[in-house]
Amino acid sequence: MWSTHTFGNPLIEFGKRCLIAEQQLNEVAMQVNQRQQNHQQAQQVSQGIKQQIQHYETQQARLETSLEECQQTSKNTSYCHKVRDQHQQLNQLIRETKQALINEEESVSLYSYELIRDDYEQKLARFQMRCRNSNQHYTFIQNPEAYSAVCHNEALKQTQTCSFL
Repeated sequence: MWSTHTFGNPLIEFGKRCLIAEQQLNEVAMQVNQRQQNHQQAQQVSQGIKQQIQHYETQQARLETSLEECQQTSKNTSYCHKVRDQHQQLNQLIRETKQALINEEESVSLYSYELIRDDYEQKLARFQMRCRNSNQHYTFIQNPEAYSAVCHNEALKQTQTCSFL
């Protein structure tokens, strides 16, 4: 909530509190953006892993035919041993890759991104209710003394608090 700073002028106090709230809101927005990027990257990695699993499973399906032929004809040939070894290696790769997929999908969950995004949206609504859409904000902007005390440099003038009309 609002901290109890004493700036002498209630409009200056209002403006300073809105700037603090806006800065905190901007920090949350950066977290939301970072989580969104992390989630998108994780989705891309997951998609690549899924394609890799499909590739291994396709190779394994091709070997199944050769394994069946080996079972019916000559089980102990060099070729059949090689096919069985390849089949076992693919089984291992598929298991490891599926575990990698599970690990990747657990690392950056959509749930945590949605939680932080919802938190941001609630904070944004509170900020707008308190600072941007209030009669006090209009009075603040119309008061040159209060405005210049709070919005004293170009960077501050670019804030929502100082630029909203």
